[in-house]
Amino acid sequence: MASGRGMWVIVTAGVLVGGVLSGCSTSESPGGEASVAEDISVAVGTGEFTDVAGDDDPATNTIVGFKATAPTNDEASAEVVKACEDAGGVLCTADEVTNDNVCIASVASDATDVVAGGAGATVEDAKLDAIKKAEDNKTPLGPDAFVVISACPDE
Repeated sequence: MASGRGMWVIVTAGVLVGGVLSGCSTSESPGGEASVAEDISVAVGTGEFTDVAGDDDPATNTIVGFKATAPTNDEASAEVVKACEDAGGVLCTADEVTNDNVCIASVASDATDVVAGGAGATVEDAKLDAIKKAEDNKTPLGPDAFVVISACPDE
């Protein structure tokens, strides 16, 4: 995800698509009690919004985080990219997806213009996983790496 230079302004759009969390992750049991669906997939991703300041300066581009849920990992990934594109983003990606009981995160670095996804027991663990994946992919995140958006089972 290239931003040119300078610091990204972070905007987190907690976009819940593909059935919206409340409609997809809960169901009514016969006794009227809400029960949480066990097999819901969640994806986090990012997109760049160019020239948000209207000044033609790439340093003012903004990276935005998106979150989506769906019945399958493929559908959740597609929904997070669609939400980003529908909002006007470019370079939209699904950075991490899971249907397991783990936290996931999209992590970005202004120094290297790289975004990566990771998973772990906590958001910090997910961030460290994203950093390792980026290094393993030979597209390392810089020392300024930060979490753009995350999702955990208890959210």
